[in-house]
Amino acid sequence: MPSSSSLALRAAIACVLLAACPPKSQPDTKSPNDVATDSDDTLPERPPVERSGELMAAGRAPEALKVLDDALTSTPNDPDLHYARGIALAQMARPAEALAAWQAAIKVAPNYYAAHNAIGAVEIDAGHTEAAIAAFEAAIAAKSDFPDAHYNLGRARMAAGQDALARAALETANRLSPEDVDILFALTELHRKAGRLDDALATAKAAAQRAPDDAEIRRTLGHVLMEKDEFTAAQAEFSAALQKKPDDVDAKLGLARALIKLDRAEEALVPLADLAARLPDQAIVWSEWGAALAKLGKFDGPEGALARLDKALTLKPDLASAHIRKVGALAQAKQCKQAKEALKAFTARKPKPEALDQAKTAAAACK
Repeated sequence: MPSSSSLALRAAIACVLLAACPPKSQPDTKSPNDVATDSDDTLPERPPVERSGELMAAGRAPEALKVLDDALTSTPNDPDLHYARGIALAQMARPAEALAAWQAAIKVAPNYYAAHNAIGAVEIDAGHTEAAIAAFEAAIAAKSDFPDAHYNLGRARMAAGQDALARAALETANRLSPEDVDILFALTELHRKAGRLDDALATAKAAAQRAPDDAEIRRTLGHVLMEKDEFTAAQAEFSAALQKKPDDVDAKLGLARALIKLDRAEEALVPLADLAARLPDQAIVWSEWGAALAKLGKFDGPEGALARLDKALTLKPDLASAHIRKVGALAQAKQCKQAKEALKAFTARKPKPEALDQAKTAAAACK
């Protein structure tokens, strides 16, 4: 699954070479007499692309490369050999040479769409967004119904900040391959960014239905549900994500937030304490912990909400949520002078208008 830290581009490399993909499960129809025939060393040798594909599938890319190099000495203009060679080189973490191999394939066969697509993946991995977009567009021009190229084009346009064009590419990919979870996940990212929460919920649910065991997808669905104020459903998704991946800190923080929203702050203290122990320098954890304690009316003392919120602000002085919660906690505790001082300190930092309005509303509890 793609994550926030990675484009997770698919070059659709291995499976274009059918030999590199495991065959679909089929019933065994062999008779006992077939065994000797299968092992007959007089049978013709399998094509080099097929042999190299099997070697790559087994993690033996250097051997696959030798097979392909040997074959190219006699048939230097075979685009499939050049393409497969690029795959082997990519597996060996030699992207520049892989790029050259795929360019050689295109020189022989200009419409070799898979090679264009693979080139795009290498280019965007190198940070060459415009070159990547051009390569993916070339792949689509050669084969308009190739969903991976549309998907990759969408991801590249997202990286370039071209969200409208990215959405169009991803929607085309989704139309061509509606069951593809990666495409649904990418669309969810775009919809959330644009505030299209109904669309984001639809694509996130579709992805979760197709990949119920994927922790990242379940966690992302939880975040969308939180944004839709569907806290009970969100709590269930974060819990499901943690069942699949117990060390998912984002899911654990999401669970705590959902529990706080559901007035189950006491339960939220357990994941928050764990997060604070594991991530002591993360201000947002201390801010959420302060929010949970404030919900419980535990304001003062070294283990109280105000101490947690002060810790958050020590770590990140501009963290708006901690400022707003501190003002609110002080107001709830009827420490009105301190609440006004906290509001004044927040105002001096020139926060966003909506954040300042929230802080002023929180301070109104003192009136």
